Amino acid sequence: MISEKNYIDLMVPFYSFVKKELRFVDGTAYYGTGEAAHWSIQSNFNVAGALAVLAETPIDIPLEKNEILETALQCFRYNLRTHVTGNAKCSCGGQWGGAWISVLGLERMGAGELALEKYFSDEEKAAFRRLRAFEADWLVDNFETVAGMEAGSRRNKPESSMWNGSFLFRTAMDYPDLPRCEEYLEKSTSLLLNAISHPLDAASEELFKGKPLRSWNVGFNFTPNYSLDHHGYMNVGYSVVTLSHAAYLYFFCKARNWPFPAEAKHNVENLWAVVKNFIAPDGRMIRIGGDTRARYCYCQMYLLPVLLMMQDLYGDTDCAPLEKGMLELLAEEQRFNSDGSFFGTRLAEMSHQSRYYYTRLESDPIAVLSTGADFRRRYGEVTLSEKKAAAPAVWSDDYHGADMIRTENTLRSMVRSGGEGPAALAMTFDDSSIAEWSGNGFSHFLGHRMTIENLFNFHKSFPGGFVNSGVAQAVEYQPWGEGEKPYPVYKIHSACAALPDGRTMVILEKTQCIKEHALVSFSTIGWRIPNDVHNKYVRTFNWGSGSAVLEKSSGKGIIDTKSTRVSVDGKAAFIIGYGADSFKLNAPAESLSVIKGFPEMSSLYVNEICGHIENDEKHRYMPGDILADTAYAVVAGASLEDSLQYTLERIASSPQLRAVRISTPAGVWVFAANFSEETALWQKVELPANSCVLIPYKS
Repeated sequence: MISEKNYIDLMVPFYSFVKKELRFVDGTAYYGTGEAAHWSIQSNFNVAGALAVLAETPIDIPLEKNEILETALQCFRYNLRTHVTGNAKCSCGGQWGGAWISVLGLERMGAGELALEKYFSDEEKAAFRRLRAFEADWLVDNFETVAGMEAGSRRNKPESSMWNGSFLFRTAMDYPDLPRCEEYLEKSTSLLLNAISHPLDAASEELFKGKPLRSWNVGFNFTPNYSLDHHGYMNVGYSVVTLSHAAYLYFFCKARNWPFPAEAKHNVENLWAVVKNFIAPDGRMIRIGGDTRARYCYCQMYLLPVLLMMQDLYGDTDCAPLEKGMLELLAEEQRFNSDGSFFGTRLAEMSHQSRYYYTRLESDPIAVLSTGADFRRRYGEVTLSEKKAAAPAVWSDDYHGADMIRTENTLRSMVRSGGEGPAALAMTFDDSSIAEWSGNGFSHFLGHRMTIENLFNFHKSFPGGFVNSGVAQAVEYQPWGEGEKPYPVYKIHSACAALPDGRTMVILEKTQCIKEHALVSFSTIGWRIPNDVHNKYVRTFNWGSGSAVLEKSSGKGIIDTKSTRVSVDGKAAFIIGYGADSFKLNAPAESLSVIKGFPEMSSLYVNEICGHIENDEKHRYMPGDILADTAYAVVAGASLEDSLQYTLERIASSPQLRAVRISTPAGVWVFAANFSEETALWQKVELPANSCVLIPYKS
């Protein structure tokens, strides 16, 4: 059973954290840093709305509800008065408003707005109307309806199209006497229809406001298989954020007794059918394409409104167990903090490095919890259905070079255009916290301003598995020399096969230096294992002659297992085929997993399973040097003892070809890859450049 109380129990402790972060100014208050920047305004709206919902709860809580309500009103008044239509200034001396993202916080505090509006004075009602009319006018005049599949086009705007379209619709419905009301509705329809836009929309005759969809369509934001290239990589998180704004509009319409506009439902079910594959049974998002933000924060939070909408609007009975799982994940986060916060321990370093960033992230969970509390209060509790086995799923995407295969117990994936380079995943659902996305499964470079760029994809699915290969390059994107442009320094060939046994993956890699260059550290294989709050700060690694219990930030450094087999917590086993004498475990004092673009900020501590590792001194490499030439297997859900049933051995190696034979309890296969730019012949099989093949072994 899930009821309002499940949400309120998490919101009550957070109030003590909010009080510590509040600053009071002339009868108003702000949470966080209070400047006119987008995130601080959003955070203040998030907190205002959440406190309003908490103050209205009929549940008995150990807090003074009148105090909470007054605090909510003070936070809302701060944003109201510091808007460009108001007469006060933010903590930085400026005012906010008139931007593509200005109304985001207002959209996310919809439940809070419904709770607060009855307490507005006549003056505040007039000020709120002016604010909304100004922002609606600005959007009509300045926010162009665009769509584009590639992030580089700068037209890929699914999430902002959804929230701005929603804002325009709500404003027009709340204030039908505004002189530009019909313009708001027209622009809202345009934005909503071009948010979750798909290539097929361009030819669709489905009618919206009397016009076929093709007439509204300006492009498509999603690939044919509903993958999203937001921020330049396969971004599962922003697919969820986009869906969440359809959900916020749905909740608001339902509370106002308005019909939910058909344009806001456009392609929602189709996108959800794909996104649902990337959610573990415990509610954790599986971001197979990576995550360039703080792990399990922002986008993970906004899955919760989506789960509520899919239950209520579409009758998806799988969502209630996921809702419960998400609440448990948040409770788990909160238990590790003494101040009521959600991330105070895990993001302790960030809280000092950037209070602005940190307080914003803390505002997201309380915002979505208030949405859930309001929803359950209005529409009742839900009884959890019996747990069903997840239907096997296979999904792929050409643009991002992505493959995913999911069984009842495991998920395996490979994405070429990941947030931090190619990323592989082989995980058991017995422990979703074992998943990590930062270039997982391949060599890791730490050098001067390095980034990984995908150059070529090849992939092919077959019953029960897939093969995936490609080429990437490590680029120094900002050289020191005047006038120098970014240049590649390492070329990375790699190939991955998911065997049709439901649990095994084989990965081959060859990385070669193409320009003289220095690295601070370098590791091959590079499979990262989170070791943080979600697994209670401890991982146990086993190998043939020993074991190691590693705690978060243990600082034990490099541990040579002197073994070609290693397992972690009995949840995954790794086997070397060639390219390293043994597995090494990396247990640094500081996290290896950092926020892209902010290397000083980490959000999740990880250990690393490596083949070869150099991090004790700077190393200089010359053109032609081979940094990695490896093959290994990972078996999801396997213990060290289980791994003894598997063997992996090299059967071919040339400047062009790499081939291995893998024996498993389910059969024996040969996996071969062509790591060259020309077609190669292997055992009478023609392998095009940079392609790979998996075939049953015949002795």
